[in-house]
Amino acid sequence: MSNITTTTIDYINIALANEVYKDDLLTFTGVATVLAGTILARDSVSLKLVPFVIGGVANGNGIPCAVLPTDVTSTGAGDVPVRAIIAGSVNRNRLVVNADGDGHNITKAIEDTLRARSIIPEVVDQISS
Repeated sequence: MSNITTTTIDYINIALANEVYKDDLLTFTGVATVLAGTILARDSVSLKLVPFVIGGVANGNGIPCAVLPTDVTSTGAGDVPVRAIIAGSVNRNRLVVNADGDGHNITKAIEDTLRARSIIPEVVDQISS
């Protein structure tokens, strides 16, 4: 008898409703992949998007302003075109802090800052079968 294999099929998106997207540039410092749901900030010098840093103080990297709807990979340092979510309801369970690789350190204060930018994090309960 074969071993049973469980396959998780996940169709839940980051964006939930009324999302607004904006074409922009995401700055990479080297080869990397930024995950879907990553919270982004705007560098105050280059005016390009960078991954949000909790407690960040360098050029505005601690002020969330957008959410990445899909994974983005860079083959080296430089800018990559992205279409980021700048407003609308997003799945709170899918938000990511780049340094952590998940959203376990996202606080109510970070959620409030996103709301002030019209990005509304909503908890979505997934029904299992």
